[in-house]
Amino acid sequence: MRAMRKRILFLLVPIVLLVAAAAIYLGQSTIALSGVVRDAATQVSLVGAQVNLAGRNTETNAHGEYVIALPRGEYTLQVQADGYAPVQKNISGNDWLASELKIDLALETNRVSGVVRDVETQQPLPRAPIWFGSQLITTTVSGNFEARGVQSGAIISATVFGYQPFAMRFDGQANLELGLIPASTQITIKNQRTQQPIPGALVYLDNQTYAADASGQAIVRRIPQGATVRATAPGFASATVTFVGGDLPLALRPNTLDAVVLDATTNQPISGTLVYLNATIVTANAHGLFHLDNLPEQGTLMFKAPGYRKTDLDVNQAPREIKLAPFQVKGIHIPFGMVPEQVRALMDLATKTELNAIVIDVKAEKGRVAWNSQVPLAKEIGAPSLKGIDLQQVVTRCKTQNIYCIARMPVFQDLLLATSKPALAIHHPDGTVFVEQNGLAWINPYVAENQTYAIALAKEIAALGFDEIQFDYVRFPGRVSNIEWGADNTEANRVATIAGFLARAQKELRPTGVFISADVFGLTTATNDDQNTGQRLRDLTPYLDYISPMVYPDTWVDAADLLVKGLGIKNCTVAVRCPYDVIYNSYQHAAEKSQGAKVRLWLQAYEGRGNFGLPEYRLQKKAATDAGSVGWMFWSGSGTYDPQLFDGK
Repeated sequence: MRAMRKRILFLLVPIVLLVAAAAIYLGQSTIALSGVVRDAATQVSLVGAQVNLAGRNTETNAHGEYVIALPRGEYTLQVQADGYAPVQKNISGNDWLASELKIDLALETNRVSGVVRDVETQQPLPRAPIWFGSQLITTTVSGNFEARGVQSGAIISATVFGYQPFAMRFDGQANLELGLIPASTQITIKNQRTQQPIPGALVYLDNQTYAADASGQAIVRRIPQGATVRATAPGFASATVTFVGGDLPLALRPNTLDAVVLDATTNQPISGTLVYLNATIVTANAHGLFHLDNLPEQGTLMFKAPGYRKTDLDVNQAPREIKLAPFQVKGIHIPFGMVPEQVRALMDLATKTELNAIVIDVKAEKGRVAWNSQVPLAKEIGAPSLKGIDLQQVVTRCKTQNIYCIARMPVFQDLLLATSKPALAIHHPDGTVFVEQNGLAWINPYVAENQTYAIALAKEIAALGFDEIQFDYVRFPGRVSNIEWGADNTEANRVATIAGFLARAQKELRPTGVFISADVFGLTTATNDDQNTGQRLRDLTPYLDYISPMVYPDTWVDAADLLVKGLGIKNCTVAVRCPYDVIYNSYQHAAEKSQGAKVRLWLQAYEGRGNFGLPEYRLQKKAATDAGSVGWMFWSGSGTYDPQLFDGK
């Protein structure tokens, strides 16, 4: 019996223990699951990682730790963190002896890969910078990219040159295709001077050509950074610019000029105006119109027309209407060799009175020149005479005081050259030089070397800055006999020779911009023959800006027939007694015979043979003005003038 009890007790103990264990198990429905969540690569604890188990959620604390209840049974533990690939792990809660379970987890950063393409061509974009939040990734040469650790909601953005800006939110996609839209660049082409659009301007980029619309705009796409963009338009210099992004303004500089030259007073066109631009010279037509091509970026336009002031304008500021101010010379003669003090006094007179010009002798009838000429022939014969005035100082003062500066240069009366080089002189058959009663001699106008010499001297004078070169003694000496001319000395030959010299001078001096004039006998206004001088107005004036007949009444001695029949003056056979009529009618006849050149008269400012004084001087001036002469010049061989002759400023 006792044995039986022991056996029963032995069997009951395990059953009791089993029941107790079952009771304990049934009384404990969950166990504690805990652990640490870390970055798999860096082992840094992840804060805020989301832990999910059997419908229960928690997140890791500041140390990456988590604790969550694990019910009895089989479950899947899910852990995820922003920027990381989620992790799942199967967990069993059926260990009835365990009250807690510890599981550490390591998360790999997420991988976002993809490609960036041009949405129109579907071509991949290499080396394109893509931002994933604050993380910069550059695409490969094939346009691919891979980013890691991209957080949900991060802004994926791209600013690729030549494309519109791109941006999107990241929603956890593992693979992305980013399509960028090519940017449209607006190229606006305007006139640099007026800022007006240039319709139809052409834009060149690589091998493509685009035309600007009516508003001067062209829309161009896919311009690579650093590309050269060129624009052209008729009448404009082409312009190039390197593209660095954004809309592109291009200003084209006008390189042609179509304009008209007008009289500033009458608004009438000025035909024949010479327009200078560097080495280019064009002539305004009968309507005052002119055209210039290939204007440089910098330069000065100069306008020259007889009867008007020369006018300079910046090439980039020239208007479509250029207006020239009429100009009438009111001048006095300053003889060769006058001492500087006297020259200054006469220039002072010009600043105090109506005078606005001086005519200064730069060469004497005897052949001396008033500057250090470098013309070989002038140096050979010792022509330079530097004891008197300094011509450069005279020119400088004229420009400073707005005095028109005329250089008077005798041409074929030249004692020094004639005696130094008798072969160049007018000479007798035996070779002796022809000398006039006053002791002066002439060089032969038929000899080309003499013409070349005069023009070479004139070029040096022009280079000094004189406004005008006035040729005097541009003639033959008149009726002389027993002369070996070396040519058939007919009127036709004489006129052709003098006209030919002036034509050469006009051609060779034209590039200098200097005005050219010539003094002629006053008697030429009353006759149609050359009077053995070669001076016939209608033949000379085409090559001159101004023609200046020396109509001094004193010179009309024994010329009653010319006064009456030539000039048509009634009741006057002694010129000094009717100075007004002589001057007025001389101008009228000269103007009728002039072809192109303006007539500007020389007037007498010396007593001469008769009782000729201030009243007569002033009558001449009035006659010249009334007749329409483009100014006047008073001649005094001594360079002395009565200040009362001239009105005040």
